Amino acid sequence: MKKYLVASACIALILWSCDKNDDNNNNTDINNTDRNFVLQASMANTAEIGAGHLASTKGSASIASYGQMMVMDHTQAKATLDSIATIYSLSAPDSLDAEHVALIAQLATLTGRDFDSVYIHSQVTDHQKAIQLFNDEVSNGHNYQLTNYASLLLPKLQMHLENADSVAAGY
Repeated sequence: MKKYLVASACIALILWSCDKNDDNNNNTDINNTDRNFVLQASMANTAEIGAGHLASTKGSASIASYGQMMVMDHTQAKATLDSIATIYSLSAPDSLDAEHVALIAQLATLTGRDFDSVYIHSQVTDHQKAIQLFNDEVSNGHNYQLTNYASLLLPKLQMHLENADSVAAGY
């Protein structure tokens, strides 16, 4: 009888533990990390799209190609994030922060190698910040859909950074 009780307690503990893990994997709670992530990632996507449009028209061949990739990848990323944000009534603005407003204004006045240099070096910085933001969401976010979004996009952001870093070496 004692063995039966111990075995039952162990099975109950295992089942409770499995159920708890399932809850963690499907968590729909939103914490401040999640809210900040949606806000910052949305503005970052908008900035990449805007700067990418400029780069695709004003940049040299390698810069224009990189800019087109930014527009395509960050448009998709923004659409996915917007969908998740809508589900949870989170703010995902299409606006830019002051830093990116100033960058876009500066890029609009530049041409040639000056444009290319400022654009590609800003891409290195922006993608370093984005990787930090996405890692923070993966580590500290509560919402499963947002942490999953962040972890799925991290490899692409790292590839963007590597590409930008490689191109920036020529400037």
